[in-house]
Amino acid sequence: MKDRQPPSSAPNLRIPILSPVLHCLAMPVIVYLRSSFGFSYLRPRSVFFALSWAMALFCVYVWHEREVWGRYWAVCMFGAGAILLYWTHFLVAFFRELYRRGEHDHDSGTSHLLRLLRLRKKLFTPLFEMNWQIWAEPGLVLMMGIVLKLITGEKLLSSWLMITAPCLSLKECLNFWLQLRQKKRHEDAQEDAFELIGEDDAGSEGPIPLPARHERVKRQRISGQSAEEELTIQRFSKLLHITPPFTLATAESSYRQLVKQFGGDGELTPDQATKFSELNEAIAFFRKHLSNEKQGSPPQDEEP
Repeated sequence: MKDRQPPSSAPNLRIPILSPVLHCLAMPVIVYLRSSFGFSYLRPRSVFFALSWAMALFCVYVWHEREVWGRYWAVCMFGAGAILLYWTHFLVAFFRELYRRGEHDHDSGTSHLLRLLRLRKKLFTPLFEMNWQIWAEPGLVLMMGIVLKLITGEKLLSSWLMITAPCLSLKECLNFWLQLRQKKRHEDAQEDAFELIGEDDAGSEGPIPLPARHERVKRQRISGQSAEEELTIQRFSKLLHITPPFTLATAESSYRQLVKQFGGDGELTPDQATKFSELNEAIAFFRKHLSNEKQGSPPQDEEP
């Protein structure tokens, strides 16, 4: 067994400071380019609510000051459109979640142009869509900024669009890289689990253990456990489908049976990867605490 420890929970696909800044800079443009977002992708909602309120007040001010309108009309029109589109996308995502028809939480949306091409029976691979988001969409934004500056002579919005284009491209490049790293970590965790149970054992088929109803027995508490640890034990025992009194052999056997559900070669879905990480966290908890009991730690109070 290689000396590697799989992560206890699904990694967060973000780089502190850099990812949120790029996300906030790119979102006013993204709402124009795509639709069908995941609910969590529209974060941080408090920041966008504050920006929406500030932009609304600015538009009201510029509208009543005719001299200022001549300079900021493009910024106001673009900002007002971005506000309306953002909250429209938010409401659509909210009601899809409410009626359980939502996209994946972190779905970055579907390009309007690709959606139109799909209506003409054209199919695209995930690699093509990734390249479209990294190169084509930022290129369109950059072109819009250049055309706006050359044709109308507007400077503020055109400069903003030309700055946003590379930010959008960098944001999508980082997301693609982090997804590759997440996929690699999931594959490593899956490989480690099957090395542990052995190829022969992994290939054999057997029934998945189900919680069994036993007569009420005195329960041996794990030494020094607090109320928080008690809740953790209940959660992990439910994940592993085991009941008190807990033994390391029972936990290991149940873990091996449950891991077989994930197969040996297939790629894990996000839900399967989360479930797989939770199983690893549960068995690691019982290995640590039950091994301490086995070494001679005296039991605590027993349940009546």
